[in-house]
Amino acid sequence: MWPRLRRPWTIALAPSRKVAIGAATCIALTLVTGAQYLPARLQLREGWVSPRDVTASRTVEFVDRARTEALRRAAAESIQPVYRRSAGEITHAQDVIAQTVAAVERARRGGGLSYTERRVLLSRESPIPLDDPAALAALTVDAAALALARTTAERVVTASMDAGIKPEELPRAQMQARVAIRALQLSGRTMTLASALVQGALGPNITIDVAETQRLQQRAAESVEPVTTRILRGEIVVRRGEVVTEAHMQKLAALGLVRAPFSWQRPLGVALIVVLVVAMSFAYMRQYHPDIWAEDRLLLVWSLAVVLTVGLARALVAQVNPYAIPLAAGAVLIAVLLRPRLALYTAAVISMLVATVVGADIRLGLVTFIGSSVGVYAIKRIVHRTDLMLAGAWVGGANAVCVLALNLMDQLPWYPDIATDAIYGSANGVIVGVIAIGTLPYLEQLFGLVTPIKLLELSNPSHPLLRRMQVEAAGTYHHSLIVANLAEAAADAIGADSLLVRVGAYYHDVGKLRRPVFFVENQAGVENPHEKMAPSLSALTLLSHVRDGLELAREYGLPSAVADFIPQHHGTNLITYFYHQALQRGDAVSEEGFRYEGPKPQSREAAVVMLADAVEGATRALPKPTPDRIEQTARRIIRDKLDDGQLNESNLSFRDLDVIARTFSRLLATMFHPRIEYPELERDLRAGQRDRAPVR
Repeated sequence: MWPRLRRPWTIALAPSRKVAIGAATCIALTLVTGAQYLPARLQLREGWVSPRDVTASRTVEFVDRARTEALRRAAAESIQPVYRRSAGEITHAQDVIAQTVAAVERARRGGGLSYTERRVLLSRESPIPLDDPAALAALTVDAAALALARTTAERVVTASMDAGIKPEELPRAQMQARVAIRALQLSGRTMTLASALVQGALGPNITIDVAETQRLQQRAAESVEPVTTRILRGEIVVRRGEVVTEAHMQKLAALGLVRAPFSWQRPLGVALIVVLVVAMSFAYMRQYHPDIWAEDRLLLVWSLAVVLTVGLARALVAQVNPYAIPLAAGAVLIAVLLRPRLALYTAAVISMLVATVVGADIRLGLVTFIGSSVGVYAIKRIVHRTDLMLAGAWVGGANAVCVLALNLMDQLPWYPDIATDAIYGSANGVIVGVIAIGTLPYLEQLFGLVTPIKLLELSNPSHPLLRRMQVEAAGTYHHSLIVANLAEAAADAIGADSLLVRVGAYYHDVGKLRRPVFFVENQAGVENPHEKMAPSLSALTLLSHVRDGLELAREYGLPSAVADFIPQHHGTNLITYFYHQALQRGDAVSEEGFRYEGPKPQSREAAVVMLADAVEGATRALPKPTPDRIEQTARRIIRDKLDDGQLNESNLSFRDLDVIARTFSRLLATMFHPRIEYPELERDLRAGQRDRAPVR
């Protein structure tokens, strides 16, 4: 039904233009979905007084970031620090005690030094700072008392640190150590020195594992699910005279009534999603719709439909009831202009993007997908433009049922919520039909597209150009009808576009309107003008009907896909009759002067029309067109075209040619079936006519 617009090998052409189209589509969709370009509907800020009641026009769910962050901070703070015991701290404390005692011994050996000088030396070399009483005890006690103070200090430190000391527990541990030393009933100076050594060496050996603590805090924060706030349609978000808070502003931003604080995260995330969707869509078209992928203008049609549909959702979602937005129009137009299968895929793409635009509203995305899919199915057998309104009615019905189901799931009241949304969904379908009817002619003209509707309009016998053929070149018109019947059946048999073939066959010989009498099918009761013309001039007259046909096609606004049949159905064929006539006369002629300018058929559809045109003319010239002779003639002509290279660029296979030959033979055999004579009836009719006297 939809034309094959170019051969598959053209896929490799102009990759840079496809990259540019893809980049432009990504940029446009990112701007439409992620940028804050629409003006705010409400002029409100946090701390202002609301001048009126603000009611939610739709149901929205959004992530309350402030509450989510507060809960995550609380979860992180609830995690207790993770402690680790340091195995070497006891040894280090004992080393400090030993080094201090060694410094005391060195200071005590300075016999020629005064007490003050030994005190200064001890302060400089001792790792544990000793106060005056402790220093006096260290320099004056005997060696046995010094050794006792050392062993006592080491034993108390080891016992205290074996139990474990956290940083915040150090003061308590030092106090307990002093109590333990007093309980040993040492002499005064020995106890003072031992206590000083313990206080200086004792330290925490259970410390906080910062990395592990932060890891557990982060895990606890991440385990908190985002707090989702749901705003129901009809809910009063902020009342008149109420002071606007941060919570109010979040709700208003989710509804699209005020601008949310700018953040690079949303546009960046949207851009990544858009790039993935566009790349996936282009890969899908390249794999499953190579003819569309080969045509840059068709890629533009697809991109334009997607961008405009998503932009429509973004512009109107905060202005009207979202179920009234005609989002199925994009998929419906793609189904008519390109392919229904591509339209179904595009419906899914548009639904996902629309759901993203309106704040992850899966309901609107689901309604969009169901309505679009039903619309694509409804135009599968479209005949007239008004059928688009019927497709719109199907879309409206599907929308209403889907909205009804979603609202029942949400347990909304029948009136006004369910009834209002269903009415809006139904009206949506009507708007879809109006948009499709109104924009389709402009899109056809702008991108040079030939839709099934356009082809059906061109096939109407009341078309001005066909009317001219009926009146001015009746033989050519009858010939075109027969060629159209043959070509359409053959195209349908090989899986080509039969509707395009029929319409192309109707107009393939329109150039004969300029000089109809020069063509044999229009010479009934008229002298053949070629009998008085030189073969070269006759050939020139025949060649000119191609140029005349192209001029008429431009004059009557025929699409290029139809006008291409005019030159391609002749290809570069040789006008054999007049060429051989010129050779028989001994004229100095060149074969190139008796060949059509071409081009050769560029599609299977044009090649089928070429073969149908040639076979129909040759079969009509047979004196006794029996089925066997018809089939032999059809296969000979097809073989001649193949040998002459006329089918080299048409992408027809040998299997296709065999199917075409059999189809032509079957149809032509029925057209030229033998008729039964009724001699007695004919004699009685003639006798009756002689007996009837003329009435005057």
